Amino acid sequence: MPTSFPARLYVEVTTRCNLRCRMCVKQAEGCRIPEGDMPLAVFDRLASCLPHLDALVLNGVGEPLLHPDLPAMVRLARRHMRPDADIGFQTNGLPLTPDMARALTDGGVDRVCLSVDALATTAREELPGCLHGGMDAGSVARAMDMLRAAARGRARPLRLGVEFVLMRDNAEELPGVVRWAAARGAEFCIVTHVLPYDAAAAAQSLFVPDTDEARAFFDRRAADAARLGLDLRRYFDVVWKFAKSPEEKALVDFVLHMRQDAAEQGISLHVKRLVNGMDAPVPDLGPLFEAARAAAAETGMDLRLPRTGPSVERRCDFVEDGAAFVTADGSAHPCYFLWHRYACFLDGEPKQVFPRTFGSLADATLEELWNGAEWREFRDEVRAYRYPDCTNCPTGPCDDITGAMGEFDIDCHGVAVPCGHCPWCLGGVQCLR
Repeated sequence: MPTSFPARLYVEVTTRCNLRCRMCVKQAEGCRIPEGDMPLAVFDRLASCLPHLDALVLNGVGEPLLHPDLPAMVRLARRHMRPDADIGFQTNGLPLTPDMARALTDGGVDRVCLSVDALATTAREELPGCLHGGMDAGSVARAMDMLRAAARGRARPLRLGVEFVLMRDNAEELPGVVRWAAARGAEFCIVTHVLPYDAAAAAQSLFVPDTDEARAFFDRRAADAARLGLDLRRYFDVVWKFAKSPEEKALVDFVLHMRQDAAEQGISLHVKRLVNGMDAPVPDLGPLFEAARAAAAETGMDLRLPRTGPSVERRCDFVEDGAAFVTADGSAHPCYFLWHRYACFLDGEPKQVFPRTFGSLADATLEELWNGAEWREFRDEVRAYRYPDCTNCPTGPCDDITGAMGEFDIDCHGVAVPCGHCPWCLGGVQCLR
């Protein structure tokens, strides 16, 4: 039986960073990520996988430019990988020097994605603490200039791009960032919602966790309730009362039947969140995204926008695309979501994420781990998509999902993969792939 290999490989060359961005997982209370660099000897152990890759991404929670052997890693990978295979990484650009830019481009890097979340014209004082490098986009422009100069005359093209973390405080900057980046040689722009790590960051998120189907269903039923003289806003004040008035009993019965009807139609209804949001308008990103698309069309930018809300159809791009993740210590993981222990803030409460590890490069090659029974069974179970949509669970994510009970074991559907609460699978978070 022929050996199979990952098609896409994400290698975390370092967990160190030169910035302390408020949006970063490393700044979250409950983060358990040690700082360190991947030894070059550990990276060498990936050589047998490299000829089989479509793409290699040298990224993790750290800043890859801080690793002193990053150019050597690029050179080694380029020697082993197919000519049509891609090497890239994402960076804040601040540590880049002209010499480093030449070493990386001469070594064979294909894509560099720089983080830019606001332009220097921004006047809001609250932005600097939560953005990559604050309001100074000049450092990104200098990095792009250095990379373009280093790649000039090179036979192998270098693609430059930017990533924009979309938040309430910087959303209006998006079309301008697209034009600004294109004018400086960027060919692609990745837009992602923020993955919040506390309540304050959650308030910045513009991702609507309820599906379009759930919101449309709820809006119709809320209108029905109003016509009957029932105020859904009172439901959680009266549902647990022992002695209910006839009106209160009618309200509770209405919500019970609403939930039953939704379940029969295959719609997950998070009633508490929908009720609490009745007086809060849902963010309408349509005009903003259209303006960004227009800017991209004008400039020839390849623009990748996130979903504005979750999809009913689940898809894990990492598993479907054959991705493997290796942390700086050489351990193997299935995805961004499950390759560290950290805390985040989803659906109104803290969540503790525990890593899923399939072994270490210290004990086996990556292809041996990839073809091991544990990792193969994990991929098969993810692709079956039998796990619940925890974000839209009627009672909210349980203690097993939020990590309050410790490491994940099994969900309420009997599935052993902790994917029901993954923001990447919902389509709100995306990154360089």
